[in-house]
Amino acid sequence: MTRYSLVELSRRRILLVFFIVGAAGIALIAILLKVFTTALTGNVSFGGSGPAPDPVTLNRALELGFVSDIISVLGFFALLIAFGIGMTVIYHDLESGAAVAIFSKPVSRAAFTAGKVGAAVVAMIVIVGVLGIEARLFMFLFGTGDLGTALSAEAVAQVANAVTVMLLVMALSTWMNNIIAAVVAFIYNAAAGIVVALHTQDQAGLLGNNGVLKTALDVLYWVVPHQLISDAPREIAKAEFALITASTRDQGGPSSDQFLASIPSASGAADIIWWAFVVLVFASLVYFAVRRRQV
Repeated sequence: MTRYSLVELSRRRILLVFFIVGAAGIALIAILLKVFTTALTGNVSFGGSGPAPDPVTLNRALELGFVSDIISVLGFFALLIAFGIGMTVIYHDLESGAAVAIFSKPVSRAAFTAGKVGAAVVAMIVIVGVLGIEARLFMFLFGTGDLGTALSAEAVAQVANAVTVMLLVMALSTWMNNIIAAVVAFIYNAAAGIVVALHTQDQAGLLGNNGVLKTALDVLYWVVPHQLISDAPREIAKAEFALITASTRDQGGPSSDQFLASIPSASGAADIIWWAFVVLVFASLVYFAVRRRQV
């Protein structure tokens, strides 16, 4: 069932389009930044009034910018691919009548669901993984650096976050039109992101001391999925701080802790366990939807 689903997904043109656009976007960002590096070496100052940085420092600064852009690109296309897979992997079989032929064979609905979910996750890992490998290869334009591991960790986090959205779309598309399912999942995902952001601000003491608001946010926080975060943002911020400190050594400035205060740390064990629980719940929801669907 998994292999059949992978073959079907490979024929979906929307996934091919997303992959091509993502790969082209990564290549374009890398090439433009490399051209920028070559053209402006010796004409940029980090401190405003300080001396221009040497080519190695400038190249390092643009490498950091490249990795930051790639993190955004990977997250965006991982989400697009999640919607693309979730809208098609089960919906097309149900609407085309192929599911009738599948269920007439000795294939249970549990096996059907497991095969679809497995194929969807494998497809997600492969597509985003290839984009991540491409990004790491383009990093050689800026030197090897030490951010390749951080980029790989971020790709894993993005895939994990996209899986929850993909499973929700798969379940909803069993009950309703796949476009409507995608819209509902998008709204839910956006609302979950707002809840997590507000909870983070509340934990930092930025929302005052309203007990009712704090309790409500604590409850909602453990109802919605949590976006997993890798070490990549903090690693990039640390490297940027090192460059700024080296270029403005005699001008004072914030300490490392102050500079990193607003950068979230990597997800802990509690968030990872909660993510696994949410994935299990959403996968069960997909099975329940398939089981209840009359074909």
